[in-house]
Amino acid sequence: MDLNDLIGKPFHEDGYGPDNYSCYGLAVEVFKRFGIEIPKINISVCACKEASQKEIETNLIQSWKPVLELTIPTGLVIQSTNFEFANHLGVYIGSRRFIHVTVNRNVVVDKVSDWKNKIIGYYQYVGHSN
Repeated sequence: MDLNDLIGKPFHEDGYGPDNYSCYGLAVEVFKRFGIEIPKINISVCACKEASQKEIETNLIQSWKPVLELTIPTGLVIQSTNFEFANHLGVYIGSRRFIHVTVNRNVVVDKVSDWKNKIIGYYQYVGHSN
Protein backbone atom coordinates (compact mmCIF):
# COMPACT_ATOMS: atom_id res chain seq x y z
CA MET A 1 0.00 0.00 0.00
CA ASP A 2 1.49 3.33 -1.05
CA LEU A 3 1.15 5.92 1.70
CA ASN A 4 3.97 8.20 0.56
CA ASP A 5 1.61 11.05 -0.33
CA LEU A 6 0.65 11.29 3.36
CA ILE A 7 4.22 11.68 4.64
CA GLY A 8 4.94 15.24 5.72
CA LYS A 9 1.31 16.38 5.98
CA PRO A 10 0.93 18.63 9.04
CA PHE A 11 -0.97 17.95 12.25
CA HIS A 12 -4.32 19.66 12.85
CA GLU A 13 -6.47 18.79 15.87
CA ASP A 14 -9.58 18.03 13.80
CA GLY A 15 -7.81 17.19 10.55
CA TYR A 16 -9.34 14.59 8.26
CA GLY A 17 -7.22 15.48 5.21
CA PRO A 18 -6.28 15.88 2.56
CA ASP A 19 -4.12 18.83 3.68
CA ASN A 20 -3.71 18.02 7.39
CA TYR A 21 -4.55 15.24 9.83
CA SER A 22 -5.25 14.48 13.46
CA CYS A 23 -4.02 11.08 14.63
CA TYR A 24 -7.55 9.67 14.31
CA GLY A 25 -8.15 11.41 10.96
CA LEU A 26 -4.97 9.82 9.63
CA ALA A 27 -6.12 6.41 10.89
CA VAL A 28 -9.44 6.84 9.06
CA GLU A 29 -7.57 7.68 5.83
CA VAL A 30 -5.10 4.79 6.10
CA PHE A 31 -7.84 2.26 6.85
CA LYS A 32 -9.90 3.64 3.94
CA ARG A 33 -6.98 2.94 1.63
CA PHE A 34 -7.06 -0.65 2.82
CA GLY A 35 -10.80 -0.73 2.02
CA ILE A 36 -11.98 -0.51 5.64
CA GLU A 37 -14.30 2.09 7.16
CA ILE A 38 -13.54 2.28 10.89
CA PRO A 39 -15.91 3.49 13.61
CA LYS A 40 -15.24 6.52 15.82
CA ILE A 41 -13.39 5.54 18.98
CA ASN A 42 -12.32 7.29 22.15
CA ILE A 43 -8.73 6.19 22.63
CA SER A 44 -8.47 7.72 26.08
CA VAL A 45 -11.05 5.19 27.29
CA CYS A 46 -10.04 2.19 25.24
CA ALA A 47 -6.52 2.02 26.60
CA CYS A 48 -6.79 3.76 29.94
CA LYS A 49 -4.96 1.79 32.60
CA GLU A 50 -7.88 2.31 34.99
CA ALA A 51 -10.61 1.39 32.47
CA SER A 52 -12.51 -1.81 33.14
CA GLN A 53 -12.82 -4.47 30.45
CA LYS A 54 -16.56 -3.65 30.19
CA GLU A 55 -15.78 0.04 29.51
CA ILE A 56 -13.24 -0.98 26.89
CA GLU A 57 -15.65 -3.35 25.15
CA THR A 58 -18.48 -0.80 25.25
CA ASN A 59 -16.27 1.97 23.91
CA LEU A 60 -14.91 -0.14 21.09
CA ILE A 61 -18.35 -1.54 20.23
CA GLN A 62 -16.58 -4.88 19.95
CA SER A 63 -15.02 -3.68 16.67
CA TRP A 64 -11.47 -3.89 17.99
CA LYS A 65 -9.70 -6.79 19.63
CA PRO A 66 -6.74 -6.20 21.94
CA VAL A 67 -3.70 -8.17 20.80
CA LEU A 68 -0.21 -8.66 22.22
CA GLU A 69 1.41 -7.56 18.99
CA LEU A 70 0.39 -6.64 15.47
CA THR A 71 1.40 -8.95 12.65
CA ILE A 72 -0.69 -7.65 9.74
CA PRO A 73 -1.35 -4.07 8.57
CA THR A 74 -4.41 -2.17 9.82
CA GLY A 75 -3.99 -2.44 13.54
CA LEU A 76 -4.00 0.45 15.98
CA VAL A 77 -0.89 1.29 17.97
CA ILE A 78 -2.23 3.05 21.07
CA GLN A 79 0.20 5.36 22.83
CA SER A 80 0.47 7.55 25.88
CA THR A 81 2.82 10.45 26.31
CA ASN A 82 2.23 10.71 30.04
CA PHE A 83 1.44 7.09 30.99
CA GLU A 84 -1.87 7.96 32.67
CA PHE A 85 -4.16 7.65 29.68
CA ALA A 86 -3.99 7.03 25.96
CA ASN A 87 -3.77 10.22 23.97
CA HIS A 88 -2.34 9.17 20.62
CA LEU A 89 -2.66 6.44 18.04
CA GLY A 90 -1.01 5.27 14.87
CA VAL A 91 -1.72 2.57 12.32
CA TYR A 92 0.49 -0.48 11.97
CA ILE A 93 1.56 -0.83 8.33
CA GLY A 94 3.75 -3.95 8.53
CA SER A 95 7.46 -4.67 8.91
CA ARG A 96 7.35 -3.47 12.55
CA ARG A 97 6.48 0.09 11.41
CA PHE A 98 3.50 2.38 11.95
CA ILE A 99 2.29 5.65 10.45
CA HIS A 100 1.18 8.48 12.71
CA VAL A 101 1.10 12.23 13.16
CA THR A 102 2.03 14.10 16.32
CA VAL A 103 1.36 17.63 17.50
CA ASN A 104 4.98 18.68 17.06
CA ARG A 105 5.63 16.75 13.85
CA ASN A 106 4.10 15.96 10.51
CA VAL A 107 2.88 12.56 9.32
CA VAL A 108 5.77 10.12 9.68
CA VAL A 109 6.49 6.41 9.62
CA ASP A 110 8.36 5.14 12.68
CA LYS A 111 9.57 1.80 13.96
CA VAL A 112 7.43 0.30 16.71
CA SER A 113 10.60 -0.39 18.70
CA ASP A 114 11.44 3.34 18.78
CA TRP A 115 8.18 4.00 20.66
CA LYS A 116 8.05 0.89 22.87
CA ASN A 117 8.14 2.93 26.10
CA LYS A 118 5.07 4.95 25.04
CA ILE A 119 2.99 2.17 23.47
CA ILE A 120 0.33 0.91 25.87
CA GLY A 121 -1.66 -1.38 23.61
CA TYR A 122 -2.39 -2.81 20.20
CA TYR A 123 -5.83 -3.35 18.69
CA GLN A 124 -6.78 -5.29 15.57
CA TYR A 125 -9.96 -4.33 13.74
CA VAL A 126 -12.51 -7.15 13.64
CA GLY A 127 -15.48 -5.30 12.14
CA HIS A 128 -18.75 -3.85 13.30
CA SER A 129 -20.80 -5.74 15.87
CA ASN A 130 -24.47 -6.57 15.32
